[in-house]
Amino acid sequence: MRVLALASYDSFLNTARLISPYFERSGCTVELALVQARRQTQISGKQVEQYVGGTKVRWIDIESFCVTHEVADYDILLSCLEGLSTRRLMHHLVQLGDRRPLVISCYPGLVLRYALDGFSMRTGSDLLWLNCQADAESYAAMCSSFRVDASNARVFGLGALLEPVTRPLLASGPVVFFEQAVIPRYHAEREFLAAELVRLAKRFPKTNFVVKPRTATKEASLHRSWHPIEPLLRAAAQSQGGWPSNLALTSEKASTLLATASHCLTVCSTVAAEAIHAGIPTAVIGDFGAHEEYGLQYFFGSGIIRTFTELQFPFVSKPDAEWKARFIADPNTVIDRLVNEAIGLAAAPRVPLMQRPQRAEMSPELRAHLMRREGTSGVLARTFKSQRKPLGSGMLASIAKFWQQLLCLVT
Repeated sequence: MRVLALASYDSFLNTARLISPYFERSGCTVELALVQARRQTQISGKQVEQYVGGTKVRWIDIESFCVTHEVADYDILLSCLEGLSTRRLMHHLVQLGDRRPLVISCYPGLVLRYALDGFSMRTGSDLLWLNCQADAESYAAMCSSFRVDASNARVFGLGALLEPVTRPLLASGPVVFFEQAVIPRYHAEREFLAAELVRLAKRFPKTNFVVKPRTATKEASLHRSWHPIEPLLRAAAQSQGGWPSNLALTSEKASTLLATASHCLTVCSTVAAEAIHAGIPTAVIGDFGAHEEYGLQYFFGSGIIRTFTELQFPFVSKPDAEWKARFIADPNTVIDRLVNEAIGLAAAPRVPLMQRPQRAEMSPELRAHLMRREGTSGVLARTFKSQRKPLGSGMLASIAKFWQQLLCLVT
């Protein structure tokens, strides 16, 4: 069978390349493709090289790929895509009827924000590989409420855990802080974050600290930081009397850092789950409060949320066992079974996507209304969610006023 793994940004490509070998071991031919998700740079050549080395990766446009029916040449689509590309894929696959490939949707990291929105646009997938039991429960509750079949969901786990982290029995490496591009988002918050990291290094001068920015300067990710961490750190250090000798910045991969880290710190990041899985003492920084926008709710009940002032080193931190069982799942225990299930389903006749309702995302009536008003591309890009006035009396009045003023100038 032919499998096409679709990705859009760096972490999505990483998930696709970690899953792909399991299909190859089951006799499939796997190709990797990056989809065009935005006009600006969405992934650098260096990032592609970092994740897949010399493996050939093609670029595709989802609409033309489906319109030309080239997508029908594949038996399985492994969709590691963000929201916009997912909506485009589901929309354009409809025209293929039962000649479409089997669609597997999966996530590149923890679903920290807008979980139901993401679930709703993926109900058309033949298989939805979810990160954990808690996500599966939320998905089932959503589907039940909208009378949508939830039997496509499987608890897969976090794809990043497919990459083993080999650690010594006693790791004596640095405390590593893993930054997120938009968690926190705003300048004052990120200024505070930088100041606290510098202050932390000064509080524990015998402990080495390393800050891992989400991306390097010329790299790209799905979320772009408004205020990069490095200049904020340097400004904070200057205001506190200079850069601490035990504080460093790094561009190493997360898996490399986790192999030697003595502790893991993050505000709210997928890497927290990776660190917990690797047995690393981990703290999620709680200074920025319980805001849904930052995803801290994912870690409620874990017992690992700490403010900067509460941190002491070394510390021993094991998350609550019940929380861990519901919120962190190991894909290594199920991936062979899930891959074999997908291959078996791909050999059977396909149900046209038209028969798989998308009611949880929006009603057919609302979709039809938005299509008339915004057009297909507008609905998929959700332009209707921008704050703007419809074309109407206000604009006509402005045009009339303009011509009236111009007429006065002429006369």
